[in-house]
Amino acid sequence: MKTNLCIILLIGLGTVSGWGQTSSQLLKKAKKTQQVSERLKLINQAILLNPQSADAYHNRADVQRGMGHYAQAVEDYTRTIELRPKDPFRYYARALAYLDWKKYPLAVADLTKAISLKPSYQDFYLARARAYLRMEKYDSARIDFTKYRRLGAVPASVLVEMLPAYAAASRYEEAEDMAERAIAQGRDEAEVYYWLGRAKLGQGELDESVSNFSKAIHRDEKYAAAYRYRANAFKEMGELEASLDDYTQLLALQPEAIFYNRRGLIEEELGKYEQAVEDYTQAIRLNPKWSIPYNNRGYIRTRLKEWNPAKKDLETAISLDGSVPTPYINLAGVYWLWKKDRKHAYQNLDKAVRRNFTDFASLYDEEQKGWMFKGLNHTEQFRALIYK
Repeated sequence: MKTNLCIILLIGLGTVSGWGQTSSQLLKKAKKTQQVSERLKLINQAILLNPQSADAYHNRADVQRGMGHYAQAVEDYTRTIELRPKDPFRYYARALAYLDWKKYPLAVADLTKAISLKPSYQDFYLARARAYLRMEKYDSARIDFTKYRRLGAVPASVLVEMLPAYAAASRYEEAEDMAERAIAQGRDEAEVYYWLGRAKLGQGELDESVSNFSKAIHRDEKYAAAYRYRANAFKEMGELEASLDDYTQLLALQPEAIFYNRRGLIEEELGKYEQAVEDYTQAIRLNPKWSIPYNNRGYIRTRLKEWNPAKKDLETAISLDGSVPTPYINLAGVYWLWKKDRKHAYQNLDKAVRRNFTDFASLYDEEQKGWMFKGLNHTEQFRALIYK
């Protein structure tokens, strides 16, 4: 009985065990062991010897995190926090596991606690900024990156990380400065030129933005976002064929409904109505509950005098989202062009006005919607309806 009691006391104190080593000795041995399974075995033995060893749990959590076993890692990091609740680095370690696990709000919570315990530690802000970036909270990320910068030197690799936060938060001049500093420090990858292009585009420097997006594409011909934003820049410049080409490249990489719809809009401006109908149709196939391509296809079918299909598309757009005024305007145009049906034309115009349609000038401009209401838009009843 006395012998058993002595063994229990020795284990509780972390002294000599059946293996002939202390808990701390086993941990030291584990850190030098390359084989993961053997390292875990040694750490488990250390924990058995001393269940109050925060370092042992921390080491086991590090191994589990490295293996991608995030739930087990978090469980062990939590145990270290229970044992050392005033140690900021325990919260930081668990936050990194949450980041790997893509549980970003939990990572933010832990990093906020770590910062409250040690506000001068630079990397806490960097990690929280990364979490905010994953959550697309760009302004919060920018604030933390700014605090990180104030606490010490910033390597070029981190300057690259910071670019999305500043550009997406419309801090274009700062993003431009960071990108140029990163390039000056030897960072020549596509991502840097892409964000420099975004910064230039945000400042209205269209030629410069196109140049930088092109540099990004030259370095990575599959950089989908660079094609997307270069297409936007070309469109703003009035270079519609170039914009169309970029959307075609983008769709080869990301065949998504939104980009088929956007290419359709470019084709519409170029008067390529049949191609626009095809792209709006593909957008509908990919996202049949999205009202916008139905409206756009209905409008183009009106251009093509395909009255029944146009009417059906516009009614579908309204059934999917009846809060938007544009499909009512287009449907009013169909009724007038097709059947000279004043009653239904006015009814739909009234519905558009009730849904906050205010671009009345477009109804008189034949380059916009005016061509749909020719012969109607100069009547007293028409003016009374839209200006009521």
